[in-house]
Amino acid sequence: MNRQIALVIIIITGTVGAMTAFAQRNYTQVMKEIAPTFQSLKKNLDSNSAEAAVQDADKLQGLFKETESFWAKFNTKDAMDYAKRAQKAFGEVSAKAKANDMKAAQTAYGTVGSVCGDCHFSHREDTGKGFVIKP
Repeated sequence: MNRQIALVIIIITGTVGAMTAFAQRNYTQVMKEIAPTFQSLKKNLDSNSAEAAVQDADKLQGLFKETESFWAKFNTKDAMDYAKRAQKAFGEVSAKAKANDMKAAQTAYGTVGSVCGDCHFSHREDTGKGFVIKP
């Protein structure tokens, strides 16, 4: 009986560990997509390319929805709130760019940087060999 309990514990621990590693790998991929898309959005806003800016803003909104889902698994309220604020800001960028109000889209874009920085400061640790997520 003790062997069976030990085996069940080992299996559960391994499964949870694998799921966490898989979630973090996916989260890392999402984060790696955000930076170039964020830069592309800025370039498109600066060049008044409204249609391309809308596409970038919409993509970023989706990436931050994935980010929110990631943090929801850990019930990390502040990180979920940061992700929601980013989604809202990119929604505003998209709406303003669709209306061809590029000045307002630029203003909405400018609100996102502090959101990213706040979350990175709170939930990311540089180990010298890369970053580790801190739920």
